[in-house]
Amino acid sequence: MKWLKAFLSFVLAAITILALGWFFLNFFKSSNALLEVTTPGVKSKVFLDGRELGTTKFLGEKLQVGDHTLHLVGEIAGVAKKVEFSTQITLTSQALTAVNYDFGPNQEFSSGDIRTLRPGSGLSVVTTPNGAEVSIDGQPAGKSPLSKNPTQGVHKLRVVKSGFATRELEINIEPNFRTVVEVFLSAIPFGEAKKLEDGRLKLYDLSTDQASLLSNPSAWSEGVFFFEKNANVDFDALIDTSGNVYYQKKAAWDDKVKKNQEVVVGYLGRSADKALTEKAKAALENLKKVLGEVVQAAPQQPQAQVQILATPTGTLNVRSGPSQNNPVIAKVNPGETYPLLEESAGWYKIKLADKDGWISSQYAKKL
Repeated sequence: MKWLKAFLSFVLAAITILALGWFFLNFFKSSNALLEVTTPGVKSKVFLDGRELGTTKFLGEKLQVGDHTLHLVGEIAGVAKKVEFSTQITLTSQALTAVNYDFGPNQEFSSGDIRTLRPGSGLSVVTTPNGAEVSIDGQPAGKSPLSKNPTQGVHKLRVVKSGFATRELEINIEPNFRTVVEVFLSAIPFGEAKKLEDGRLKLYDLSTDQASLLSNPSAWSEGVFFFEKNANVDFDALIDTSGNVYYQKKAAWDDKVKKNQEVVVGYLGRSADKALTEKAKAALENLKKVLGEVVQAAPQQPQAQVQILATPTGTLNVRSGPSQNNPVIAKVNPGETYPLLEESAGWYKIKLADKDGWISSQYAKKL
């Protein structure tokens, strides 16, 4: 009987040890994933399933294996609001999930990629938006989403779609893992900025046929202001098809208007329209009216005048420059008055009906 009790105790102890070993082994396996997050040029907070883990550049170790919600919150210089990005990621046991995200002013104009290693082999590529052209090491591979089986090692991936900025990255195909690459493409806010009107108000056409931009002109305007340096144009304001006006900085606009300076306006229109909508035209006329009212209200300094005095010859020579050596280009008569443009020692520059010229100040007086 004693041997039976001893045997049962031994069996129970063995089962307990095996159970504990199984528990700790699975606990280790389920908490050994790695996550790297980079946000070039932007400091971003990193949240996983609502829990803040740190800031970029971030490297997390011993993370729970499985599906998670990744949330990034960044602040961009020159953008008044915080910019955010959320997505689902998968963390794999003893593998690195790498997230590289380039923040724009909003998600429409941000880009990035997520590289995940999963059990298996080969390569999978998915893109946002779908249907992007993918090439591997310079060779066309097809449209996303796609699956391929490239050789192990480092490869160059290129993702292209009309209306979106091309994204290029290096990937590593590792043994015993399937590399899953998710690519997010940034929309291009405008192509060629075509000038429609010149003058104090310069108008440029930024029209597009891209539905994602036309459906959200407010986000589109943020993209234009953010990427305007690519067109070498500094936009002060934008007008959409509904006549809404978006100012880059309203205070800066008001200051330019008060100082009678040029302003630059862009039109966020539909390419198919070929011209501004009636609402956009009305908004443009309102902007021009504001500019005109400020010009009229600005005090105008009266232009100085000179009167021609009596001369020994009865007329006064007008020369091309302030010297007796310059040729005579016209003659004026005593008693006549002309606008004074400039002064030099012993000479006045006056404005004639069809030209400018210089007269001796000895035979003229300022009024």
